[in-house]
Amino acid sequence: MANLTYDLIIERFLSFADKEQNIRAVIIVGSRARQEKPADQYSDLDLVIFAENPNSLLYHKKWLAQIGKSHITFLENTAVGGGIERRVLFEGGLDVDFACFPISAVSEMKSQYQVLSVFGKGIEVLIDKDNIIPTIKKNIKTDLSKKDMSEEIENTMQDFWYHAVLAAKKICRGELLEGKSICDTYMKNLLISLNRTHSKLKNGIEYNTWHGFRFFEEWSDPTIVAKFAQIYSHYEEKDVWEALKYTMNLFEELSIEVCKLKNLFYPAESVRYATHLVESYYLQGR
Repeated sequence: MANLTYDLIIERFLSFADKEQNIRAVIIVGSRARQEKPADQYSDLDLVIFAENPNSLLYHKKWLAQIGKSHITFLENTAVGGGIERRVLFEGGLDVDFACFPISAVSEMKSQYQVLSVFGKGIEVLIDKDNIIPTIKKNIKTDLSKKDMSEEIENTMQDFWYHAVLAAKKICRGELLEGKSICDTYMKNLLISLNRTHSKLKNGIEYNTWHGFRFFEEWSDPTIVAKFAQIYSHYEEKDVWEALKYTMNLFEELSIEVCKLKNLFYPAESVRYATHLVESYYLQGR
């Protein structure tokens, strides 16, 4: 029997999908469909499936046997698009994400910036029984260029400083893991989001900042990347306080520059108030 390869997985899945009335369209996204940062030996296969009843693919696993022997499989939310995907680790360590969406999701995706950003890096159409994919493709360029980041920036800043105070309260209460989680997860996500905006404002809206943490070390300003060595903590109270302080300092530095580049009001009073509260909680906890 032939060793399983990604090409063979695609071939077998297409044979299954062609006969499956439920499946209306299938595309490849990610590294196996794009020119920039193409697939390497560690890359998976990302399939986006539009089906009349996506739950029949997500919540039943028997159909996977038609593709190959699977060792691990589970459900997870998709990185973008608000959907669910079945992730599968097949024989040979080959991993495939089957992101399954209802047909109605096509009209919603046409106006979702994150989805269009992923699709804009490249897609390969494998099946399109009803010619629905072109309606997404024609929106990619126009919608990406129209995005206004002002409201998102303002909300991110307010969100960050609220959670800085919340993290300090949790540490003072003795909920160290909760405080560390807010600082090292929630607040870091906001920091990286603002950093992504900063990079686009400096380099142009078309500048590729990917999604999530993908290729962060390459698209981010090297001086900012270097500061990330200071902003994560060990599970120790003093260290969490230090990480919180450095995270706040870096976010403030980025916020000021982003507001200047975008000509936005910088909420200095809110920042001062939040910083004062964090400092007062720190002194209480000593």
